[in-house]
Amino acid sequence: MKTTVTVCVTCVGGRLIHDILAALRAAPDFDVYLVGIDADPTAAGRLLCDRFEVLPMVESDEETYLDKLLALNEEIGIDAYIALSEPESRFAARHRDMLRTKGIQPSVSSAETVRVMTDKLLMLQRLEQCQVDTGPFRRVDTLDDARRALEAFGYPARRAVIKPRDGRGSRGVLIADGDEPTFRRLLPERFCGTGNLESLREAMDREGMSFERLICVPYFDGPVFDIDCIAVAGELTDAAARRRQLKNPLSPTSTGHRVTMDPAALAYARELCAAFVVDGAGDFDVVLVDGGRPLVFDAGARFSGSVGGSFTAGANFPAQLVRTLLNLPREPLRISDGMVLRPFLTMAPIPAGNQDDLL
Repeated sequence: MKTTVTVCVTCVGGRLIHDILAALRAAPDFDVYLVGIDADPTAAGRLLCDRFEVLPMVESDEETYLDKLLALNEEIGIDAYIALSEPESRFAARHRDMLRTKGIQPSVSSAETVRVMTDKLLMLQRLEQCQVDTGPFRRVDTLDDARRALEAFGYPARRAVIKPRDGRGSRGVLIADGDEPTFRRLLPERFCGTGNLESLREAMDREGMSFERLICVPYFDGPVFDIDCIAVAGELTDAAARRRQLKNPLSPTSTGHRVTMDPAALAYARELCAAFVVDGAGDFDVVLVDGGRPLVFDAGARFSGSVGGSFTAGANFPAQLVRTLLNLPREPLRISDGMVLRPFLTMAPIPAGNQDDLL
């Protein structure tokens, strides 16, 4: 008889959620009772779950979110909580010890680790302290700070990036380009774009975005990797590198990857996990510059939404994370290096109890 575990997964309205939930169902060594959480009552992933609960956005009503999660735990008993958003990873980290006393094993690291990893300035400062290569960076809190940082990085002859310290994905990412006299949006659905400093300032004013709590880094060309990680007390136990193949590098969701187990990128991920003391899931966005020098430009104390790509290539990270959290025997992960991945809509089987609920 296989062990049955109850796993609570957040953000089941995510575009690529099917692959993550399918990975949990596919575990050969345990059965899973899937509990999905989302703020949207029509979240498509609800149909893939054995139970679905609507909880508020945790950043807007943390008290209600926590109360509902604990009530759900009292009713059905949650073994593992897998956070798939930045706010929920911060929430789970803040309440990590309490959740554990309730029998819930959260997928995130300590509150200090998550605080540092999800603030881009603190992230780079910690790595600098640990003598891990970061490339140059500057703190920005005023327009004058931005001007000085851009000048230091060779603007206007060279491009540089200004972005929020606690931003998610491409939100608020601005590319300062001296050859762009007017602001040009790079995505229609969110504020990110390119232009010279004056046009960026005007666009920020229109958007209500200030120069406070920003960071400035050089614009680096080079292959970009999403690196899925599982670590225990800072020691990397599992990792997979997927090279991005995107029409728009600022796309809010994956439009394609190629599994590329680059030794330099994977060795760098090991350094990152040790420096941050990652204890659970991790996701690093790394660019290779100057012919192979890895530099991190974003980090998350959770899996990326496209972690299902590694599952498709043979490495079931969601199931391995559950094993790690619940101290179940771990299985070796073998990934098909070189596999090329693209996202597609699919017809997916759902629990019989959801057969009358239509999308």
